[in-house]
Amino acid sequence: MPTETGSVSPESARSSRQEQRPSAAPSVPERLAEQLQSLGVARTFGEPLQVGGDTVVPVALVQYGFGGGGDADGAAGGGGGGLALPLGAYTGRGDGPATFRPNTVALLAVLIPLVWTAGRAVARVVRAAKK
Repeated sequence: MPTETGSVSPESARSSRQEQRPSAAPSVPERLAEQLQSLGVARTFGEPLQVGGDTVVPVALVQYGFGGGGDADGAAGGGGGGLALPLGAYTGRGDGPATFRPNTVALLAVLIPLVWTAGRAVARVVRAAKK
Protein backbone atom coordinates (compact mmCIF):
# COMPACT_ATOMS: atom_id res chain seq x y z
CA MET A 1 0.00 0.00 0.00
CA PRO A 2 1.39 3.41 -0.89
CA THR A 3 1.99 5.80 1.96
CA GLU A 4 1.50 9.56 1.84
CA THR A 5 4.86 10.00 0.10
CA GLY A 6 4.06 7.35 -2.51
CA SER A 7 6.45 4.66 -1.22
CA VAL A 8 5.52 1.15 -0.10
CA SER A 9 5.65 0.31 3.61
CA PRO A 10 7.87 -2.63 4.68
CA GLU A 11 4.86 -4.52 6.07
CA SER A 12 2.92 -4.40 2.81
CA ALA A 13 6.03 -5.31 0.79
CA ARG A 14 6.56 -8.38 2.99
CA SER A 15 2.92 -9.44 2.68
CA SER A 16 2.96 -9.00 -1.10
CA ARG A 17 6.12 -11.18 -1.29
CA GLN A 18 4.35 -13.87 0.69
CA GLU A 19 1.30 -13.68 -1.58
CA GLN A 20 3.51 -14.14 -4.67
CA ARG A 21 4.96 -17.45 -3.44
CA PRO A 22 3.46 -20.46 -5.19
CA SER A 23 1.28 -22.41 -2.78
CA ALA A 24 1.29 -25.59 -4.89
CA ALA A 25 4.73 -26.74 -3.67
CA PRO A 26 4.48 -28.94 -0.55
CA SER A 27 6.14 -27.64 2.59
CA VAL A 28 9.10 -29.39 4.20
CA PRO A 29 6.97 -31.02 6.93
CA GLU A 30 4.53 -32.29 4.30
CA ARG A 31 7.37 -33.80 2.25
CA LEU A 32 8.86 -35.44 5.37
CA ALA A 33 5.47 -36.87 6.32
CA GLU A 34 5.11 -38.41 2.87
CA GLN A 35 8.56 -40.00 3.02
CA LEU A 36 8.21 -41.27 6.59
CA GLN A 37 4.91 -43.07 6.16
CA SER A 38 6.74 -46.36 5.71
CA LEU A 39 8.60 -46.06 9.04
CA GLY A 40 7.44 -47.85 12.14
CA VAL A 41 6.90 -51.55 12.63
CA ALA A 42 8.35 -52.42 9.22
CA ARG A 43 11.67 -50.86 10.25
CA THR A 44 11.68 -52.27 13.79
CA PHE A 45 10.83 -55.85 12.84
CA GLY A 46 12.44 -57.06 9.62
CA GLU A 47 11.03 -59.45 7.07
CA PRO A 48 10.87 -63.08 8.29
CA LEU A 49 13.70 -65.21 6.89
CA GLN A 50 13.95 -69.00 6.57
CA VAL A 51 17.33 -70.24 7.85
CA GLY A 52 17.89 -74.00 8.10
CA GLY A 53 14.24 -74.78 8.87
CA ASP A 54 13.94 -71.95 11.43
CA THR A 55 12.02 -68.74 10.92
CA VAL A 56 14.06 -65.71 11.95
CA VAL A 57 12.60 -62.22 12.44
CA PRO A 58 15.27 -59.54 13.07
CA VAL A 59 14.48 -56.86 15.66
CA ALA A 60 16.04 -53.40 15.86
CA LEU A 61 15.67 -50.22 17.88
CA VAL A 62 14.96 -47.45 15.37
CA GLN A 63 14.98 -43.73 16.21
CA TYR A 64 14.57 -40.69 14.01
CA GLY A 65 14.69 -36.99 14.76
CA PHE A 66 13.96 -33.98 12.62
CA GLY A 67 13.89 -30.24 13.05
CA GLY A 68 13.47 -27.14 11.03
CA GLY A 69 12.65 -23.50 11.15
CA GLY A 70 12.38 -20.30 9.24
CA ASP A 71 12.10 -16.58 9.56
CA ALA A 72 9.67 -13.93 8.37
CA ASP A 73 11.64 -13.29 5.18
CA GLY A 74 11.14 -16.83 3.94
CA ALA A 75 14.59 -18.21 4.75
CA ALA A 76 14.27 -21.72 6.12
CA GLY A 77 16.34 -24.75 6.94
CA GLY A 78 16.15 -28.09 8.58
CA GLY A 79 17.80 -31.40 9.13
CA GLY A 80 17.40 -34.82 10.59
CA GLY A 81 19.06 -38.05 11.44
CA GLY A 82 18.41 -41.58 12.49
CA LEU A 83 19.78 -44.58 14.32
CA ALA A 84 19.13 -48.29 13.93
CA LEU A 85 20.55 -50.63 16.59
CA PRO A 86 20.14 -54.38 15.93
CA LEU A 87 18.80 -55.81 19.19
CA GLY A 88 18.45 -59.46 18.19
CA ALA A 89 16.02 -61.81 16.51
CA TYR A 90 12.95 -63.90 17.23
CA THR A 91 13.51 -67.49 16.13
CA GLY A 92 11.01 -70.29 15.88
CA ARG A 93 10.55 -73.68 14.26
CA GLY A 94 7.19 -74.75 12.83
CA ASP A 95 4.27 -74.21 15.17
CA GLY A 96 6.41 -73.99 18.32
CA PRO A 97 6.87 -70.84 20.38
CA ALA A 98 9.27 -68.17 19.19
CA THR A 99 12.21 -67.25 21.39
CA PHE A 100 14.15 -64.00 21.45
CA ARG A 101 17.90 -64.26 20.92
CA PRO A 102 19.65 -61.00 21.82
CA ASN A 103 22.50 -59.54 19.82
CA THR A 104 25.24 -59.72 22.45
CA VAL A 105 27.49 -57.20 20.68
CA ALA A 106 24.74 -54.56 20.64
CA LEU A 107 23.81 -55.44 24.21
CA LEU A 108 27.41 -54.93 25.34
CA ALA A 109 27.70 -51.71 23.34
CA VAL A 110 24.72 -50.33 25.26
CA LEU A 111 25.39 -51.81 28.72
CA ILE A 112 29.11 -51.08 29.11
CA PRO A 113 28.73 -47.26 29.02
CA LEU A 114 25.61 -47.53 31.20
CA VAL A 115 27.38 -49.63 33.86
CA TRP A 116 30.44 -47.34 33.75
CA THR A 117 28.27 -44.24 34.25
CA ALA A 118 26.35 -45.86 37.10
CA GLY A 119 29.63 -46.88 38.75
CA ARG A 120 30.97 -43.32 38.53
CA ALA A 121 27.74 -41.95 40.02
CA VAL A 122 27.86 -44.41 42.95
CA ALA A 123 31.54 -43.58 43.56
CA ARG A 124 30.75 -39.85 43.72
CA VAL A 125 27.88 -40.44 46.14
CA VAL A 126 30.11 -42.57 48.40
CA ARG A 127 32.91 -39.98 48.24
CA ALA A 128 30.47 -37.16 49.08
CA ALA A 129 29.04 -39.17 51.99
CA LYS A 130 32.52 -39.63 53.51
CA LYS A 131 33.18 -35.86 53.66
